[in-house]
Amino acid sequence: MKPIDHRPAGQNIKIPLKRLPTRVMAIAAFACIFGPAGALAQAGKLGTYTGTIEVTGTELSPKVSYRAYVKVNLPVSSRKADAISAEFLSGEAPDAIVKISQWDISHTEKFADSGGQFNSYTCALAAPVEIPMSATGVLDVNLKARTHALSLTLLSTKDIAFNCKNSRSGAYKNKQGVVLVIGTGAPGAQHEKQLPFTDAARLTAKYTLMPTNETKGQYGPIVQEWDLQLAR
Repeated sequence: MKPIDHRPAGQNIKIPLKRLPTRVMAIAAFACIFGPAGALAQAGKLGTYTGTIEVTGTELSPKVSYRAYVKVNLPVSSRKADAISAEFLSGEAPDAIVKISQWDISHTEKFADSGGQFNSYTCALAAPVEIPMSATGVLDVNLKARTHALSLTLLSTKDIAFNCKNSRSGAYKNKQGVVLVIGTGAPGAQHEKQLPFTDAARLTAKYTLMPTNETKGQYGPIVQEWDLQLAR
């Protein structure tokens, strides 16, 4: 992904990629270094959780409101008498196909410029878009307790077009990548919340991921609904 630059071309001002929770960055970095591993060979042999996830959420600084519809294929990496697990780095699961219908961005500087003005910008999708996003995460299904936990981080593999407006310099166009964080908790903390199921072959849930100590100040509530079916 290219660094996010919310200023018109020619101003030569770069804004760094939005800060993500430490665990998300660590997982993404590990995936980029090592890429596909042994789980690729296992993919499909033990089954795959296939399905959809609807997600609506907010981010802070800059403010972001988004809505997306996600199609995923999560290859099972381990099956035991009392548990099923799908754990994968980027490249170990097929790319998710994500239709983004909303991604609104806005930001106002905290300090005034030399003229006393508080510069701001807004960006919105140039058009709804469907893109591939690499998937990293884990789905754990506890057959004994009949609960499941999910953590999924999706990173766009291509930039998305935005129409933007800067309060100082006017309208401009921008392209940038996006990240979606989905599940019952931040990466590494998903087991803090376990959701019940009636059939391990079909996991359905409606769950709102609230900000935690780790994500407070970065994310608002993330409203999710998923339907994942196990296929052999």
